[in-house]
Amino acid sequence: MPLYTVEGVVLRTREYGERDRLVTLLDREGVRRTVLAKGVRRPKSSLAAGVQPYTHSRFLLWKGRSLDGVSQVQVLEALTGLRASLEALAAAAYVAELAEAFTQEGAASPGVFPVVLAVLRRLDAAPADGRVHALWLRHAELRLLDLAGLGMQLDACQGCGRPLAAEAAPTAAAGDPRPLPGAGRPAAYSAEAGGVLCERCAPERPAALPLDPATWQVLRRVRRLTPTLAARLRPGDAVLARAAEVVQTHLVYHLGRPFRSHGFLAILEEARWSSGAPR
Repeated sequence: MPLYTVEGVVLRTREYGERDRLVTLLDREGVRRTVLAKGVRRPKSSLAAGVQPYTHSRFLLWKGRSLDGVSQVQVLEALTGLRASLEALAAAAYVAELAEAFTQEGAASPGVFPVVLAVLRRLDAAPADGRVHALWLRHAELRLLDLAGLGMQLDACQGCGRPLAAEAAPTAAAGDPRPLPGAGRPAAYSAEAGGVLCERCAPERPAALPLDPATWQVLRRVRRLTPTLAARLRPGDAVLARAAEVVQTHLVYHLGRPFRSHGFLAILEEARWSSGAPR
């Protein structure tokens, strides 16, 4: 039976028969694979640790007729911090759901694996920090959208084309059709337009979501987020909530599907705010 090796992150598992599990993993090339872990539900299975959800492992796989299977597995990173809190576990589940949405079974999606693994590592390092979770989840969403060619347009108004800035340059009078010099101030997000609208163009799209300059700046920064920048950014709860709403609207509109894990995260966040607990 032919064998081959892949390195990957486990996205999810599901029971198969009485003793086995189907394991969905994302490998380094961005290929989503579903493989069979035989006997993994037995108490002393040598495969159990390496096929836990969100674990980074190296797999020795056997080639099957319709389904490949796990022969051996070596844990590279257990990422146990993801199981240290319900919030961290829910955030990891959302990252895994995003990874599945942006990949295909058996086909490569270059660039997805590094984003997924990097964000899981950051969540693992700060399992109780809701602010860090929110920043890195927005980073994952925006980067995966960029890789898929569905990126949110944040630098220029999607109505008139002017560059955007927190402080707008003087504009022409309302109704003036001439091109506008200088930068516009971000005022709204339109899923249909694919990005941000300036104060002048926002009224033309009544379905657009309001977008304040502070939230706009956070979205631009988290797209290129680094650990150093994440430590410095201190947006308020309202800004984080608005950023999540805007990006989720973009995702659902362009992918045509909701994300169950994100809904659960929103419930956890609402409960945290209601209790007065810090992020």
